Amino acid sequence: MDGSRMTDVSKESHQCQYCKDIIFTVGDSVSFSYKDAEQAQQAECEFFRLVLEKCPVKDAVLLLEHLMLEISCDGGMQISAKWMFPGNPASTEGRSAIIPIFAPPPEDSSDFEISLPSPLNLTPGSYESFSTIRRWLRQCEGHSCCKNSHNWQRPTRLVDVGNKDSKDVCIFITDPERSVKYAALSYCWGGDQKSKTVWETLEKRCRGFPLAELPKTIQDAIFTARRLEIPYLWVDALCIVQDDDADKNRELPIMDQIYAGAFLTISAARAGKADYGFLQPRNLKQCYGTLCRVRYRKSVEGEKLLGYIAGNTLHIAFDDPIDSRGWTFQERLRSFRTLRFGVRQTVWQCSQGEEVDGGQNHVERSAWSTEEFNPSKFTGAPTDRPYPYPLSDPNYEYQLDEAWDTWQTMVQEYSSRTLDKSIDRLPAFAAIAEAFGSYLGQGPEQYYAGLWAPDICMQLRWQRPSHARKDWQCKERHGPTWSWASLEGAVKFDDQRLPMGTDTLELVHDECHITWELPNFKYGQVKSGKLKVRGFLRRLRLTDGKFVDWHHGEQCDVLLPLEAHFDCDEERGPELWCLEINTYPIHDAVDSIGILLAKTGDNVYKRVGCFEFDHTKLIPEPILEGLHKPDLPPNSNWFYNGGFQEICIE
Repeated sequence: MDGSRMTDVSKESHQCQYCKDIIFTVGDSVSFSYKDAEQAQQAECEFFRLVLEKCPVKDAVLLLEHLMLEISCDGGMQISAKWMFPGNPASTEGRSAIIPIFAPPPEDSSDFEISLPSPLNLTPGSYESFSTIRRWLRQCEGHSCCKNSHNWQRPTRLVDVGNKDSKDVCIFITDPERSVKYAALSYCWGGDQKSKTVWETLEKRCRGFPLAELPKTIQDAIFTARRLEIPYLWVDALCIVQDDDADKNRELPIMDQIYAGAFLTISAARAGKADYGFLQPRNLKQCYGTLCRVRYRKSVEGEKLLGYIAGNTLHIAFDDPIDSRGWTFQERLRSFRTLRFGVRQTVWQCSQGEEVDGGQNHVERSAWSTEEFNPSKFTGAPTDRPYPYPLSDPNYEYQLDEAWDTWQTMVQEYSSRTLDKSIDRLPAFAAIAEAFGSYLGQGPEQYYAGLWAPDICMQLRWQRPSHARKDWQCKERHGPTWSWASLEGAVKFDDQRLPMGTDTLELVHDECHITWELPNFKYGQVKSGKLKVRGFLRRLRLTDGKFVDWHHGEQCDVLLPLEAHFDCDEERGPELWCLEINTYPIHDAVDSIGILLAKTGDNVYKRVGCFEFDHTKLIPEPILEGLHKPDLPPNSNWFYNGGFQEICIE
């Protein structure tokens, strides 16, 4: 380890008269009275301030006199702090806290077997950093599961990065028959880029142009490719002609292939804009917060070693600027191996696992991922295996539900991210959609603007979470109203699927029509979309915030037990229709779930929200005869009297 890394940490860390003599011994504890701890905190001792902040004491407790700091060594070193009553170690008050220690590796490792996290690397662009990265790369190339032997479709253009001292780069036109080794850049644009390639500049750039013309993030990516001896780099702003729809129509549909086929994806995770760069020095205080020197030892007779505790724990967390951007979601998942330059850590990720240059090698897993390898699970990675069971086999219904749940969870996480252009909502998710379709053996003809036809009844039930109310203006929808992609902002689905429920909505697949902005990009932006469905439809009226029944064409005084979730505040029209999608048993009745519609034409509707309907709170109506769904369970379902109708939703 570079000694300068420890020098920087030592110089910035705190130690004072109140904490300099504290020595932590493995398996033992040290204690302080409440009075002493509080006095040290008031004297601006950062160590005691941190401990008391992490482990506050209740104001009402006046008998506490000792703060016990205990060291546990279950795979690592950490301080365990808790308040205890004197003479009664089993009784605690307040909150306990775990504060990890990090340190350079001891010179004599035979005396101390415990492996501590190393300090963060403040200079991600240094020679030492790239030596570590090259070691990771060599190890990864030896992994049997990291052999990228698939014949992925190559991008039309790449950036030829040149030699390490060159001040120029050029656009390189690839040969479809020739394999090339390239890295792909995943980064935040942060607004329009003046340096993007357009038809006017393409020919000149193929001859060569100054590296200095490019934003700092792209310059850093070229520097990284050169240091790792990767001859080519794919950057969307440079390799796609940004003012030509025909070029986009050719390149955007193969984004999935471009990232999956890259030798390495360089993730500029810490750069919120293309101008920021990602190889500049890191800020020690920003990463660690409070930083204190401590001493520790294996036993009372053991050598005293220097360590550090910090207010912030360094572990792999997907909370860098790049993790709030829409396009980068699919770029991360579809990459074969990723080199991530974060605010706090440089992280290597491949099929075999993760490596970090400083801090803990612990990953905060995404909602759909699992610590336990499941070969039949969809993760979005290029190494996913196809779904192993027949989709129509009822014996594997649970496994199929898991796959659909994974899709919905990915939509939820992706939808919470931001895009510079709201029309990119579907294009920026297209690689995931195409990969998921391949996983289930479903083609683009089954994909309806973000929803899959085989699971349409569940996926139509999206809604906007309550915390997104500030974003509930529907100034403009992009595409069909029944798609979650038509609106900006986060969406969510029901927490659980309904294995005991019954789908009452039918999709008339042959009469559904989608029109795309780019005809070859059937997972991308949609101009318009029409769903033809058959289901139970009833009319109601919204009066003074209450839902009132319509019966035989006239408004009734019956209040409906309907809980509505509107897509937008301005779509709360007085006249609405309820389309039932599913029923599920609850107590001795059946509850209904569906979508709220507004009429826009002759038998044509648009979606304005979704609802739940509690039939147990409704006075039963006699069920009309001649219904088209005699196989449904008999009950006082309010929707049955609306009749089974065929309608179009746009």
